[in-house]
Amino acid sequence: MKALIEEDIIVKLDSQNGIEIGNLPVGVGLERLRWNGFAIVDLADLSEIWVRLKNNVFELHCIQVVGSVLVSMTYADRYKLILNDGIIRLKTAEEIEQERIDKLIRIAKAKLAQKIGSLSFEKLIDLNLSVLAFICSLIIYARQQPQYLSDFYDQIIPDIIDIFPLNRWESKLKAFGIDLKQFIEDYYDEIDAIN
Repeated sequence: MKALIEEDIIVKLDSQNGIEIGNLPVGVGLERLRWNGFAIVDLADLSEIWVRLKNNVFELHCIQVVGSVLVSMTYADRYKLILNDGIIRLKTAEEIEQERIDKLIRIAKAKLAQKIGSLSFEKLIDLNLSVLAFICSLIIYARQQPQYLSDFYDQIIPDIIDIFPLNRWESKLKAFGIDLKQFIEDYYDEIDAIN
């Protein structure tokens, strides 16, 4: 069997041109096979692989090629590769777990957005008016502290605690405060620059 080879990558099988590489392993695609200059190498048999980032894609090699680094990994680990501060490496277990969590959070937010998006226009108006009424009632309570609002808040405080438990929201609210401050300061800077 002959093939056209670039570095160690088998680009194309070609019986007329190319290098004699012998018989290919049965049931293995060319994407996993490399030519080391003497024999076919199955990347799945290696515990160290030369890796290079080319056109934003990680290339796997069985030999050192220009711009590659040797990574202790298996072929199955190829989806864990990352470029971090110019260094090609495998993601840590913590990074993989955080990606899993982030993905599930995005899915949960998408489901919530879909539920809100499926509300009728009238229900969206009701939702916005309810939020506005809640904010206005807090303003009234803060300034006047009428007993009827005090009684009302006493009734709904357990529900609010269940909806927004501090152990879930404390770090998010702190981060939100920092982000909001920066956002507003940037806004003020732009407004001030106009005058």
